[in-house]
Amino acid sequence: MDDSTSVVESFNSPPQKVTLEYGIALSGVEADANATQDEQPFVSVRESDSSQQQWAWFLGGLFLLPLLVGFASASLAIIGDSGLFTSYSSDEPSFEEDVSFADENHSVRSFYMSSGFEDTFGEQSFWDLTFETETWEAYISGSGSKDERGFDQQWIKDDTGHTWWVAEIHDQESNVSVYITQVENAVFVAFPSSSSEPTYAHYYWNDSGGVFDLSSLAVLIWPISVIAGITWGFSKNQPTFAYGVMVWGSVVLLGTGFIALIAYAF
Repeated sequence: MDDSTSVVESFNSPPQKVTLEYGIALSGVEADANATQDEQPFVSVRESDSSQQQWAWFLGGLFLLPLLVGFASASLAIIGDSGLFTSYSSDEPSFEEDVSFADENHSVRSFYMSSGFEDTFGEQSFWDLTFETETWEAYISGSGSKDERGFDQQWIKDDTGHTWWVAEIHDQESNVSVYITQVENAVFVAFPSSSSEPTYAHYYWNDSGGVFDLSSLAVLIWPISVIAGITWGFSKNQPTFAYGVMVWGSVVLLGTGFIALIAYAF
């Protein structure tokens, strides 16, 4: 009987108090509750870090991505304007036999272009071939396609029956008659023997209206990046990044649509 009473009293007795530093006393239940809270001291820190990460993703979509796209767009535009992939040139003239037009004698120089020129010459929507001297520049130009070469200048035959194009002179005050022709990867220029000699030949083209030329890609990369950025953000469970892209992307898409509408109208 005494043993059962002692057992009941042990269950009913209040938990032993624990005395902490600075004289603060806590019951066993309170101490256990505080201990449970102390076991998770980084819960609030994790919530703060998560919020900061979301802001970082949003700012990345809002500022970092358009900066990278802008750099890529400017690089494509600069490369396109430089003629790195849209030109041939030569500064090594070779002496050729003289030729005459209606018994008027002309000296001839040839410039050999690199491989591929023969298959490219005259086939673009805009092109020009220019020869430079110390006193004048002569050129021919045209608008062609893959199916047919196009020339804006008239042609003439020399005294042997070979066909030449009548070149135009950039300096209208220069009264010289210059003729240009092309054979495979070489271009030939015939000029008055008393005139200064050509030292440089340059062929440049631009397929305006082509979707995949560098100038067009410099513009198209903007809407493509908007769509890709939004898709990536949602697919990778980073919606805040997608929201950041949406902010500046809406302006880009509206601007692109407006430019396309103006271009179509005119």
